[in-house]
Amino acid sequence: MKPFAIGIDIGGTHLRLGAVTPEGQVEHFEKKSSQNLREGDGPANLIEDIRQYLAQHQLEGQVEAIAIGIPGTVSKDKRQVFSAPYLSGFSGIELKQILEQQLGLPVYLDRDANFLLYSDMYCHKDIIDTNKMEMLVGLYFGSAVANAFFIHGSFYDGASGVAGEIGHNPLYGLEERDVCGNTGCAGLRCGGKYLEKIAGLYYPEIPFHQIFEKKKEERRIRQFVTDMAIPITQVANILDPDLIFVAGGVTDMPEFPWDLLDEAAREHMRHPLPAEACQL
Repeated sequence: MKPFAIGIDIGGTHLRLGAVTPEGQVEHFEKKSSQNLREGDGPANLIEDIRQYLAQHQLEGQVEAIAIGIPGTVSKDKRQVFSAPYLSGFSGIELKQILEQQLGLPVYLDRDANFLLYSDMYCHKDIIDTNKMEMLVGLYFGSAVANAFFIHGSFYDGASGVAGEIGHNPLYGLEERDVCGNTGCAGLRCGGKYLEKIAGLYYPEIPFHQIFEKKKEERRIRQFVTDMAIPITQVANILDPDLIFVAGGVTDMPEFPWDLLDEAAREHMRHPLPAEACQL
């Protein structure tokens, strides 16, 4: 086995790349803007980004495979990107085949949320027993909202491969159009793009990364966090999972109000269960 696999996470804001050893250690980590994947020929730009990364860190000939998390929907056979609204030119293409032909390496595609949930399960394997837990759920609040399901020992992709699009469930009374083409999607109010909009409009004097440190008691910020609880409540009420991982760029921000999110999520869960037993 060659010493590295390349892990790539494509987000609506950032592109992250790392060389991962068989022991799970990440080396040569890079985080950069994903702007060049949101305009022009996105797939060609991604190929160039990967080639530059391999050359910069002298990794040619040392890579076993490449794994890429896509912020959108992927076919059940993990070959085609169905829809990736934040990425230019990715929707509807056989991305696996294109990348393998151009890079000469095996490529593994999946929804970014599946990779994120797998990572959380791996990092917390000392405190969770997937053999005894029927269902685990991941909810990830980044630029938008992504989620994944792990049921009876396997990731659940659905009949077409597109299960886990809870960020595109509609919010009552919201008529704004989302990048996916639908109106009223929950991600329009629960994701980091909207938080960034609120911060810019009402608190321009505050650096964005300090918005919770400085303004978490403000009505608009509290409402944003309360809205984040909606998909958590939906998952809990419909599926009653053993555990829900809640993570992402938004919750990673300094002094994120976890207590408020937890309270808001449980308020509308069915009582007494799952409200009293749900593990977040």
